[in-house]
Amino acid sequence: MVHIYFDAATNQTSGENGIGVWIKSSDGKVSTYKHQMQGLSTVHAELAACAYALEQAHKIQGETSFMLYSDAEVIVRALEQRFMKDASAKPLFLRALIAYDDLPNVFLKWIPRAENRADVIAREALNGTK
Repeated sequence: MVHIYFDAATNQTSGENGIGVWIKSSDGKVSTYKHQMQGLSTVHAELAACAYALEQAHKIQGETSFMLYSDAEVIVRALEQRFMKDASAKPLFLRALIAYDDLPNVFLKWIPRAENRADVIAREALNGTK
């Protein structure tokens, strides 16, 4: 099973966002991905992080089971219920939902922030560090 943690960090003052993804494939290989964005709300940034994580998952060859972890309860709930009330978030939500549905055997779990391995990666992306 592939374990995927995703997170977003947002600077409310500057409007900058950092997205982080931590992936451990079934062979034990760990990969991290980070991306900077601009102008997203916290919810939009978390959705972008989810979609980005799922895009990375689709690139992994030979895996059939995926476990995603997020500390963003609103995102976990939206994907589980297949509904996003915020109309402005719907394009990102649909992008994430379609990518989620296209993976075989995919599961999603809410975790406390302290357990999110992608938290540090998202903050590094926000701060522009390598």
